[in-house]
Amino acid sequence: MDLGAAIETLRGLPDAVVLAVLFGGSFIEYVVPPVPGDTIVVAGTVLVAAFGWHWAPVLAVVTLGAIAGAVADFVIGRWLVKSGRVDRMGEGTRKTVDKIVAQMRKRGAVYLAVNRFLPGIRAFFFVAAGIAGLRFWKVILWSTISALAWNIMLVAIGFAVGKNVDDLELFLTRFSFVGWGLIAAMAVYFGVKWFRSSRARASRNKTAEPDQK
Repeated sequence: MDLGAAIETLRGLPDAVVLAVLFGGSFIEYVVPPVPGDTIVVAGTVLVAAFGWHWAPVLAVVTLGAIAGAVADFVIGRWLVKSGRVDRMGEGTRKTVDKIVAQMRKRGAVYLAVNRFLPGIRAFFFVAAGIAGLRFWKVILWSTISALAWNIMLVAIGFAVGKNVDDLELFLTRFSFVGWGLIAAMAVYFGVKWFRSSRARASRNKTAEPDQK
């Protein structure tokens, strides 16, 4: 559903149903990352900016939806540990997970704080937080801060463009490109780092092997 169609659909629904849809859209994009929940959330900001809705209930439900989604992902991460599924992972997968967990324990607050601004992968931060055993209150705190920052930005942009849906869609498209660009750059950086580390270990192991001649 494109943004214009989402706005028109929401305008035809009762207020309580609209708020429930906004909550659900914000929640489900954390549980099913490919779902474009941001389209529903942005449609809500247009209702505020262009059609006279009060900003407080809209901001509240989309933020609560994001927090609920983050908690659901965190619980999934904890379940993966408690159910023994992490222990049963293959050696290669387990090494990758262990590295992610180590990074999450070291810089978890940073990753959770920026999660809302990264498309597609935000849910995995909270699953990783659950696997890493981060404190629940930290997850709530940083997910709230991140969601509020993102949603306030969307409402502000909605006020800036008013009813000009095309401008808002253009901004979101460009922002998405920037977000995916950052993700790609991070993937390349860590990939190169891992490759160099693997080569260094292989070189050390080769040097340490006794001379068999």
